[in-house]
Amino acid sequence: MATTLHERVARARARTLPPVTPVRRLPVWLTAALIVWLLLWASLLIDFSAVRDLQPGEPSTVSVTAERTVSYVSAWRTEQERISAENSPGTVITRRDPTIPVQQRAQLLTLLQTVAQIRDDPTIGRDGAIAQLAALPSNTLVISNVLAVQIYQLEDSQWTEVRRRSVELYDRALSTYEFSLDEATVRNLRQLSLPYWASLAAAAETRELMVLLSGAFLKANNEVNIEATRQAKQVARDAVSPVTVRVQSGESVVRQGDLVTPDVIERLEALGKLRSSRSPLQILGYGVIALLCAAIYAAAIAIPNLSRARGRSLVLLTALTILTAVIVRLVLSFGTLAAAIPITTTGLLVAALYGRIPAVAIVALLTLYVASLTDGAVDAMAAIVLGAAAGVIAMRRVERSLDFISGGALGGLVAACTWASFQIISANGWDASGFWRELLLGTLAGTAAGVVALGLYNTCGPLAGLVTPLRLMELAHPARPLLRKLIRAAPGTYYHSVSVGNLAESAAEAVGADALLLRVASYYHDIGKSIRPYFFTDNQSDRGNVHQELDPRTSAEIIIDHVREGIKMAHTAGLPQPIIDFIRTHHGSGMVRHFYNLALQQSDDVDPADFTYPGPKPQTREQGIMMLADTVEATVRAKVQHGKVISAREGNNGTPRSEVQTLEELVNELIDERVASGQLDECPLTLQDIRRIRVAFVTTLQGIHHPRVEYAQSGRELRRR
Repeated sequence: MATTLHERVARARARTLPPVTPVRRLPVWLTAALIVWLLLWASLLIDFSAVRDLQPGEPSTVSVTAERTVSYVSAWRTEQERISAENSPGTVITRRDPTIPVQQRAQLLTLLQTVAQIRDDPTIGRDGAIAQLAALPSNTLVISNVLAVQIYQLEDSQWTEVRRRSVELYDRALSTYEFSLDEATVRNLRQLSLPYWASLAAAAETRELMVLLSGAFLKANNEVNIEATRQAKQVARDAVSPVTVRVQSGESVVRQGDLVTPDVIERLEALGKLRSSRSPLQILGYGVIALLCAAIYAAAIAIPNLSRARGRSLVLLTALTILTAVIVRLVLSFGTLAAAIPITTTGLLVAALYGRIPAVAIVALLTLYVASLTDGAVDAMAAIVLGAAAGVIAMRRVERSLDFISGGALGGLVAACTWASFQIISANGWDASGFWRELLLGTLAGTAAGVVALGLYNTCGPLAGLVTPLRLMELAHPARPLLRKLIRAAPGTYYHSVSVGNLAESAAEAVGADALLLRVASYYHDIGKSIRPYFFTDNQSDRGNVHQELDPRTSAEIIIDHVREGIKMAHTAGLPQPIIDFIRTHHGSGMVRHFYNLALQQSDDVDPADFTYPGPKPQTREQGIMMLADTVEATVRAKVQHGKVISAREGNNGTPRSEVQTLEELVNELIDERVASGQLDECPLTLQDIRRIRVAFVTTLQGIHHPRVEYAQSGRELRRR
């Protein structure tokens, strides 16, 4: 069974996409702000760069760089200083016995005298002398049989030299150490000093005997006073003050593969890298900071002019904010200034997609986020926020790729100047080479941020359902397939579309709307007419009106179908969703009144739904301007062609004044009709906006339809007459 036109209209309405959600839905803002708050709070509490399982004495599995500047009292270093102080030589208290060196020297002399007597006694013989030498009683030196034989066999001159040199070596040892010997000194003398001194003057065959005799009688005369030493060591420990350690931001704490020391463990603990839990007050403090960041974010997306931040676009803005915060959390290990690059990149990207005011707000909340992680380093914070803000402010309407590069370079330059200025203030001096180096590095970093933002720009726009200016400029080229088809199949409609673009652009500039978006959308808003072009008066210049042979319902169905066909064509061609929304809403839910009136003349049983566009009504300022521009251009052109519109400065050329209107009167009438019918109820155009749109339309139309001067006839034409 054939479906009725009413059923087909109802099905078409059911197939249309739901209208775009208005910007000012506060619950959406609150939901987004709540998500940002919770995620930022969690990222502040979770330390992505924390290290675990580091044990002193084992190689480090990671490299750690300080993200902020901290000062702490080092228990390990303090203990090391105290140990060093108590082990210093001055803390050992000794008692010296001056009689011991004298007694030992006397014993040495006695031994040497006894040995000389035994050697010189001719009555005891060789064996008896050796036996007596080996039997000499001495607590200091034990003479073995071998040593006794060696002593007895020495020549008299050799013995005399041994006797004299042994005493000299003994005396030299005592005088060198000022008659104060301890056990370590005695060992050193026996092992090193005495052999060396003996080698300087004695013969090789007697040298060892001299060292043996003199060294055997060296005895320590310094004894440690245990109680006094203990007290001295304690005093030395108490005199050491606690050692305060300062870790600078960007300083390397430990490198991968280095042995972990107690000092490294203390540094990591001070930086919070080994902290497994936080106190309730710390958790609350981080929650307040995250709440402030979320409040800034909510204010940014609640700006009335941010009409594009809705649906997927708002999801993207939230994702960009959270992702940048996570990246900042990770790169802070390279220093606070490292956060400037991702923040500047996000600022430039948000400025290009959503505008400069939301971008500055995002930069502010990210800077506050960094401040909470770095104990508020003023120099770095100032460099980050001023640099990113400068780059954002430099981003006007993005129509060239160079806008990103220049904005990023300017942001990097401002950040570098700010950082260098703080360094000059803190150092109280001027380092020319360092200053220019900072400017160069900052500019290069900012340029890199601009390049990254440009790369993300063309990706994030379609993901969020936004159409970027660069994409719009591509779509505006006449070589695009849809526009080429429109030019060839429906040239009158194309001319109408260009004229609508002129009107819409002038109105957009008057109210601060997106002029480029409106111009490009105007080119595509009537592409559905290219399917059956000769059913529209735009393209009937060389033929009759085909609707005279159709009934009003069929004619209305064909006219209304150009919206549905245009949507299908736009989807097939892959046009951005905002452009498709213009096709859907440029007639709103208005009525094809001409054919509706004809139907009423033929029958009283007429359903208005058969003559009504499926809608929806315009949802944005730009869509509202498009509807008004389309209506005004088409009507004014038609009436100008029939001589029913005159300029305020020209006469009526004999036409009764009741049958003609001025441009201003006609424009006001058409706009008032749209307002009265409720077609602009769902878009955020204000009365002041509509007043400015009226003026812009009239000014533009007067420039197009101004009266022309009647040129004088040429002499040749006069002669012909």
